[in-house]
Amino acid sequence: MTKQPSKSFNEIIPPGEDEKFASYANKLRALQKVKSKKYGNGRLLHRKQTLALKAELVVEGKLPAHAAQGIFATAKKYPAVIRLSNGGLDVKSDKAPDIRGFALKVKNVTGKSALTGKAQTEQDFLLINHMTFSAARAEEFLDLLVALGSGGGALLGHLMKTHGFFGMFGAISKLSKVIGKKFSSYLSENLSTALAIKNGDYAAKLRIRPLKLELAQPNKADITADLRRVLKSTPVEYAVELQFYTDAESTPIEDGSVEWPEAESPWLTVARLVIPVQDADSAAGQALAVEVEKMKFDPWNALEDHRPLGNVMRARKHAYYVSQQERGA
Repeated sequence: MTKQPSKSFNEIIPPGEDEKFASYANKLRALQKVKSKKYGNGRLLHRKQTLALKAELVVEGKLPAHAAQGIFATAKKYPAVIRLSNGGLDVKSDKAPDIRGFALKVKNVTGKSALTGKAQTEQDFLLINHMTFSAARAEEFLDLLVALGSGGGALLGHLMKTHGFFGMFGAISKLSKVIGKKFSSYLSENLSTALAIKNGDYAAKLRIRPLKLELAQPNKADITADLRRVLKSTPVEYAVELQFYTDAESTPIEDGSVEWPEAESPWLTVARLVIPVQDADSAAGQALAVEVEKMKFDPWNALEDHRPLGNVMRARKHAYYVSQQERGA
């Protein structure tokens, strides 16, 4: 049964949480240093950029009040750039199991910064090929990340300490399913913020949904090959959709591992993301790739109207800042 979007969402922030997340900074920085020594200067996560593209966000008009908030308040077109990536710490072949990323930077927006309260001209949305986050709480994910970056022995030790000998096998299976989720193509897969953000007075998750699935021609060895090919002659469009918070039980803000039920909170189209014809393999396309790789993409590079929400998002504020400092972004 469909429920109505609600403004009654709350964040539950325990004492000392900010200090706890800040304490992970040195561990994350050390891990990034190790990986940058191996691969060259780069991000902590989503290190491997697979494609950079120019795009346009076209906001639809006449939306219901709960949707017509922030950059979705009025019909308007915004220039945008996209960074596609593999989610891991390492630079590996596309054949390797990994989370797939879709970072969208919307330009020429207006409003107050979620971080500083000053004028903000960009809005970043960071999406992955999952509808939920891999852990309920950030602490669980950060401990796992540090162990994962320290090698197989450290990872097994961490899983055994955390879950016990028998529980360790279940945790390994869960981790494998997250990282190894089948991915076909950016032309056929839905991608989501997985975590909640504000939408003005409301809270929501955001996803993009490709509109012409028949264009996809999956290639495990090069997951952007079909997208690059199509874009040489044909524009690509995605529906931009929001799924709204209704109540703490069905659509929790603090637990990132819970999938919000679509039967109770259906997705609503609020915009189109249009990727125009372009040649990513050309000199201009390669120059764009270099430019985009230097950019920062951060869920907290946002308007207050689209401020990140929940435990994991609050942890990301520290993690992304540390990563940007380390690579000089």
